[in-house]
Amino acid sequence: MARRFPLQPLVEHTQDQADKAAKRLAMLKVAWQAADDKLQQLFSFREEYRHRFHLAAQQGMAAAVIADYQAFLRKLDGAIAQQQQEIANCTVNWEAGRREWLETQHKLKAYQTLERRHAHGELQRELRLEQREQDEYAGKSHARQDDEENF
Repeated sequence: MARRFPLQPLVEHTQDQADKAAKRLAMLKVAWQAADDKLQQLFSFREEYRHRFHLAAQQGMAAAVIADYQAFLRKLDGAIAQQQQEIANCTVNWEAGRREWLETQHKLKAYQTLERRHAHGELQRELRLEQREQDEYAGKSHARQDDEENF
């Protein structure tokens, strides 16, 4: 009977870590994509607002209205800068999550290699044991035949 792989708890623990790292990486990717989508919306809104500003400016408007448009555009530019920083943070977090996932995958593969070697060694041990038993049986059977022939 094959003996249990002594590092099996480590394999299982590392598999759990790898699964958690993969889930975390997926969540970080979703957050990154959401931040990028929000940035694209801000760009789109800014361009739309600028377009409206230019149309209104061509028709003439009061200085106070122009100042309001410009103040709002500055706020949009600030929101865009903030969102770009958020995307940079998401990128850093995703890269860290990716490194963590790769490390756990590397560790898991190493343990799985050891597990395969253990299984192969156990198979070889069982085959040798089976061969020894067959040899003993054949030897006993041959000895019985010799005993029967001598009588």
